[in-house]
Amino acid sequence: MHLKVKTIPWNTISKAYVRTYYPISEFGGWGLRGGFFFNKGKEKAINVSGDIGIQLIFKNGKKLLIGTQKKEEAMRILETYIIKKN
Repeated sequence: MHLKVKTIPWNTISKAYVRTYYPISEFGGWGLRGGFFFNKGKEKAINVSGDIGIQLIFKNGKKLLIGTQKKEEAMRILETYIIKKN
């Protein structure tokens, strides 16, 4: 399966941070997921395993969580881009 590459411009993101999440209760498991119980489709996730992710909150209120198993690296990258953005 091939997915279309999508670029997300930084100016569409209002907040980005690394967080712990609960794959089963928040998204119904792992994979390409939409909100499960309470999110009503506003939040989506791309995750393979684990419970650490980069949370993106867009200016339009939508959310995207990108799973990672490299918490420290993700935090360093976000810090770098937040500094460049400001």
